[in-house]
Amino acid sequence: MTLQIIRTRHPPEAYLSQVADLLTRAGYPVKPEALRARIDSLPEDDRLLLAVEGDQLRGYAHMRRAHTLMYADTLDIVAVLVHPEYRRRGIGKRLITAAEAWARETDHHRLRLCARVLETDLHAFFLSLGYEESSTYIEFIDHLPPLIT
Repeated sequence: MTLQIIRTRHPPEAYLSQVADLLTRAGYPVKPEALRARIDSLPEDDRLLLAVEGDQLRGYAHMRRAHTLMYADTLDIVAVLVHPEYRRRGIGKRLITAAEAWARETDHHRLRLCARVLETDLHAFFLSLGYEESSTYIEFIDHLPPLIT
């Protein structure tokens, strides 16, 4: 079967539960209905790239135009996930190539990829595609309690 890359804002229902499963496997548990709500709340110009073979999702990438004061022409690849059983088969490379194509089509001249420090396999993958390490960040998070009214 042939791998296809589908660019979309809203994944077809047939793939929604598979995206949720892939996120859950990667340590970001989410139910399909919660995922649909997250997708609906994304910025309007975000795009998802779905790597599919027939009715089976093999991986996906999430792209977002960076709207910052520092860079005007940057496209962020927020996430690239490939199903563990299908890694090292060129799927991630196809997703990145499709993201690069969309960046060019939308006049973005800088593509930014981020990976956690411990994801050394992902670092090696990005370097193998010709990306250069730019900087290291440490993320700080405060889990705020909800407002009580």
